[in-house]
Parts: sequence; C-alpha cells; structure tokens
Amino acid sequence: MEVAAHTILLASATKDERNALPRLEDESWIGLYHEFLSVFRLPLQFDKLVGVECNYVDSTSTDKTKVCSNRLGNQLKNCTTICNNIMRAGKHSVSFDVTNDGDRRSYGIACGIMRPTTKNITSLTSCQPVYDDLSRFSLKDYGRLHCNNNVDCCLMNTFLGRGFIRKRWKKWEYSELLAMDEEQRLQAERQNNPQNYQWEGMEWIREASFKIGLVLDLDEGTLDVYKNDRRLGTMMSGLVGEYCWAITLTCTFSDAQVSASIGR
Repeated sequence: MEVAAHTILLASATKDERNALPRLEDESWIGLYHEFLSVFRLPLQFDKLVGVECNYVDSTSTDKTKVCSNRLGNQLKNCTTICNNIMRAGKHSVSFDVTNDGDRRSYGIACGIMRPTTKNITSLTSCQPVYDDLSRFSLKDYGRLHCNNNVDCCLMNTFLGRGFIRKRWKKWEYSELLAMDEEQRLQAERQNNPQNYQWEGMEWIREASFKIGLVLDLDEGTLDVYKNDRRLGTMMSGLVGEYCWAITLTCTFSDAQVSASIGR
C-alpha cells in the first residue's frame, strides 16, 4: 500500500504540487497522498465550525463548501470557519464568495490564515482567532518557541480593508518574561496583543456581494489579496510555518453566506 501510494503520488502530482507538500519525517506515503488529494484535488471545505451561530448553508447535505451566520439575538458573537487543509510550503490560492442580506453588511467578515488546530476547537461557543488565546488547540509546540516566532493569525477585515494579526496565541508566563532582557520582553509583550495595520493597496468593501481571492506563497512568505479578480497588493510578508484558511463572522453585523473554492 505504501509503495502504491508513493507511485500514484509521483504520477499525479506536478512539480509545483510536490514542492508545496513536502513529506514530513514520520509521515507515511498513504497519509501524504490523502493530504495531496484534500489540498489539490478535492473541493475546499470548511471542516471546522467554531461558534454556536455558524452553520452550513445546506445542513441536510454533505456540502461543506458554504457556510452562513445565523443571529440568535442582539448579543455580539464571533464565529470562525476553518479549512482543514494544512499548507506547508509552495503557493496556494483560495476564493471566498460572499453574499450578504443588505448594504454595509461585510463589516463582520474577515478572511485569511491561521495556524492549524485540533478538532476539539469546535467545542468553543465563540471564536475570534485574532483576539483569543487558542494555543491549547494549536498543533504548534509552544514550549520550543521563543520571542522571535512568527504570526499565528493574519486576517483581513473586508469592511475596513485593514489587516489584523496575532503574532503569538499563547500568553507569556511571568517567569518567562523575567528571564528575558528588556528588548526581548518588549517584543514578547507586543506579540500577545492583537495588531491592526494598513497595507499598500487595501480597499474598503461596501458591496453586498463580492469575491475575495487570497494567494499564500510560503516560499516567498507573502499573502496577496484580490478583490473580484483584481489584485490589490501584498497584505503580509515574512510568513513562515504551516497555515490553513479561515473566515470569521461577527453575527450581529452580518447574515452572510460564504463559499470557498481552490484557486482565486
């Protein structure tokens, strides 16, 4: 089975696809082939819905490519939909088609990338990865990291056009901060705080319906943004490590439907 999976993978994958999916040391060829299918051949799915007000558009079918927010009251609620496909290297692209129920409704929608998480993250009733400490659900080994680790979450608020990042989900312990010099301590404290920023090419989105395309190039470490097939610019650079696609919906501001597909 291992030899067969290896043979089929070599015959099916292009050079760029093999570059984008390097084999891990302890990974079987069968596991790598399944990962290849989910990343490059099967429809992109929102495998994890985190938050009580987020659902699949058609809950009676197996279609997980379309999600929606459902307001249960006037209380502010954040939910996050996550694609299981883990991007390790190379270039990856995604298209998010957003449909809203009225004007100025894109305020509560943000899209981008975040670190891969464990399945039990779906037990949360609310989730906003830019602001929440999700380190207990992360697949990263935070015990081996120091204050120069990279961005854990990077999202674009579609209404404002601004970028939002959280460099490190896990909070630094007091004993860890004491062991650092002043420069390291300042850097570590900044990592725990969500940051928003402007980037060249950013635009507000006021349409009720629109398409956002994202291209993550892990060889170059960049995240590029497209609006309705028009390139806006590079929202983030210097990215390293593994990521997956994510969408957040703030349910008091948006009754949105979002569909995902591979390719911008």
